[in-house]
Amino acid sequence: MVVRKLKVGCAIPCFRGGEETIRVIKSALNFVDFIILVDDNCPLHTGKKVDEIFMNSEKVVVIYNKFNIGVGGSTKKAFKILQQKKCQIIIKLDADGQINPELIPSLIKPLIEGEFDAAKGNRFSSLDHVLSMPIVRVVGNLGLSFMNKLSTGYWELFDPTNGFIAFKSSSLKKVRIDKVDNRYFFESDLLFQCSLQNICFTQLQMQSVYAGEYSSLKPIREIFRFGKKHFINFFKRLIYQYFLLDFNIGSLELLTGSTTLLILFCVGLRVYLNGIFKNQFATPGEANLISLLSIITTQLFIGFLYYDATQQPLIRRLKARSKK
Repeated sequence: MVVRKLKVGCAIPCFRGGEETIRVIKSALNFVDFIILVDDNCPLHTGKKVDEIFMNSEKVVVIYNKFNIGVGGSTKKAFKILQQKKCQIIIKLDADGQINPELIPSLIKPLIEGEFDAAKGNRFSSLDHVLSMPIVRVVGNLGLSFMNKLSTGYWELFDPTNGFIAFKSSSLKKVRIDKVDNRYFFESDLLFQCSLQNICFTQLQMQSVYAGEYSSLKPIREIFRFGKKHFINFFKRLIYQYFLLDFNIGSLELLTGSTTLLILFCVGLRVYLNGIFKNQFATPGEANLISLLSIITTQLFIGFLYYDATQQPLIRRLKARSKK
């Protein structure tokens, strides 16, 4: 048993949890002070079973959704209740048993020590962990992880769909939690909102357990469904982080690169239209200008990506250290 000085709360959204969820709760109670189980209109009536088993426990509270609102909507409800209970560390744990609750002390240790604002699990931390995952999940999560890096700016993080995550309550209060998606885009959208507040994350190397449990999340399919939302978040982040909330070298590279790209497009369009309607070939000067603009534009965008992938994580880390 880990000795803790801070009050720890755990949110467990549940849909088709069943007996596995009960085992998760029994194990998690060894490491947390409160558990909020949100029965998201579960067809297995998991909430009622938990209520019956833990009816005499003040540490377990069951919330029922009249309609299925999704993992994100259920988690947000639980987060708010845990904040009302003055929990200083708030954890999200999946109900399907893929995550071992005995990992909770390791997940929250950096938060207790004050080194980071938040922590999340990473199943891609070692080759053995990756090989233990179904191949479809590996391929799907790789695609989702790269899109997540672009849209959130958390280049230092991997495995965005991992449901094992913990926050300091003080850090979670800064996040616009009501703006986060209610469905399976919840974890990725939460990271996007966290990036706008420069929440500093650490990762826990972990291995999930796959035993044929039900999951309606299909990573390969979600790559295409999530693509549009990641695209929107990416452009939102650029506007917020590089123009509204700050202006830095990355902003300058992005602005200059966009300008040269626009000029390149106009010059290229002019040459193309002259070739179509006037049957004219590009002049040597036009060809050289297009080549030069292409090189400059490419270099500016590469420079921006380098800044985004190296300096933004460093800024978050330095800000987290300054809070200690």
